[in-house]
Amino acid sequence: MVREFFQRENIEYFGELPVSCLSVIDEKKMARLTEKMGTVESAVVFLIPYSVGQKTTNLSVYAQVRDYHLYARELSCRFGEFVKEKSLDLSFYLAADSSPIDERLGVAMAGLGVLGENGLLINERYGSFVFIGEIFLSRSLDPEVPQEIKKCISCRKCRDACPTGAVGDKRKEKCLSRISQKKNRDPEEELLLKKAECKWGCDLCQNVCPYNENAKETPIGFFREGLVRFLSEEVIHSPKEEFETRAFSWRGRELLKRNMGK
Repeated sequence: MVREFFQRENIEYFGELPVSCLSVIDEKKMARLTEKMGTVESAVVFLIPYSVGQKTTNLSVYAQVRDYHLYARELSCRFGEFVKEKSLDLSFYLAADSSPIDERLGVAMAGLGVLGENGLLINERYGSFVFIGEIFLSRSLDPEVPQEIKKCISCRKCRDACPTGAVGDKRKEKCLSRISQKKNRDPEEELLLKKAECKWGCDLCQNVCPYNENAKETPIGFFREGLVRFLSEEVIHSPKEEFETRAFSWRGRELLKRNMGK
């Protein structure tokens, strides 16, 4: 049933799994979701490819496109329309970056990719340049049998490329992407960011990954509109309504100027 919806959306990789087999990482959030929906039987996990090709810039690829939270909001509305169109008797909730489950494990269990040493999910077609989403359903539609979780080839290229040793560190506190988003940084972190190629986010571990060598660009039109290839003064001082469509806007303009040494 959901296949028709995702085909309309140019989303190729998805799978429905029983919630009982998924790893819940936020019990309170899951409890609120269950209370809101009445019951939660399954989750349709899916991948949202976002790469638009260019990878060498001072702005991480995911931030060159419009904020995917906006896309998720639009997608949720369209799924609601689909539910009405098909007269489906169910409640749903679409989550993106706000899920009570371990998203990466979920999509790996659905057979949509392998887990990389850098903690990212890597898809056979789009590499690691994918966002992850879930549609929680009050009743199952097309449930699948969970698959064995597969891991990458462990070539260690991502580990060697990371200047801070963040790959393999479960806390991720050393990750340059995380550091670039912090307002309260210590002198060592400031120095690391100053030396970094990126001023928002970091793609070093992704750029050297052999799985990403032939990664395809996104077929989803949303991510091809309004591209910002490079973080600049003009981008930082763009009008409010435009600035707020960017993934980096949530931390404010001042942090971006500071990251650029302004």
